[in-house]
Amino acid sequence: AAAAADMRVVLSAYSSWANYEGPNTHWDAGPETHLAHLADELRPIAEAHAAVAARPGPLAGVNAHSGTDAWCEAQGHAFFQRLAEDPLARAVPRLSHETHRGRFLRCPFVAARALRALPSLRLTSDFAHWAVVAERLLDGDGEDAFLREVVAPACDHVHARVGTAQMPQVPRPGVPPFAAAADRHARWWAAIWGAAEARALSSRASEVTATVEYGPVEYGADGDYAGYTPLGPDGGPVAGEPLEATVAAAASHVR
Repeated sequence: AAAAADMRVVLSAYSSWANYEGPNTHWDAGPETHLAHLADELRPIAEAHAAVAARPGPLAGVNAHSGTDAWCEAQGHAFFQRLAEDPLARAVPRLSHETHRGRFLRCPFVAARALRALPSLRLTSDFAHWAVVAERLLDGDGEDAFLREVVAPACDHVHARVGTAQMPQVPRPGVPPFAAAADRHARWWAAIWGAAEARALSSRASEVTATVEYGPVEYGADGDYAGYTPLGPDGGPVAGEPLEATVAAAASHVR
């Protein structure tokens, strides 16, 4: 369907806890279990990609939710090393791993150490997760320069939403209480795009894709709130920026 509509898509794959629905039953499972689950998710994606005759095809990349925050670094590094050796990981374009809470890469410094140990590791950056985990916007005492140097060049995909040190997503990035956080996120995204431009100078792949994560309140099958969209004190949705205003604000940051 995407090919027929001349669209490009980024699909998600999970090593456990698919779509974050229900209990996380594999939080303490080892790398082998997570590798097997991720392979089960990558296989149909790779088959569908291979079945499209035209290239590059509609699949722009795969965003993987990988591992668990319960792992030690030896387990995390072993997982990514084994995955890099799996033909399935090479059968899909641009497999990148999200910096999501609850996953192995939930912390910027854990991710940085993984990148130094595994230079081929590629990331999907959702900076809002890191801000919550670190309880700061990571823009002081050399942290910004550290992330620009070590992490930004490894990012192939961005989840573009704005969070703060205490909340994963704000309702209106342009209003004063959230302006500093919005500016910090925009500067981080610009750093990722800048790193991609630098890669282009050395003839390496320079495309960076982005998914805007915002929309209506999400509810699970049981009727409970199951999303990131901000809620008010009464449990109802908080009105966010209209789509037109959001697009206009984003366009103002595009060079």
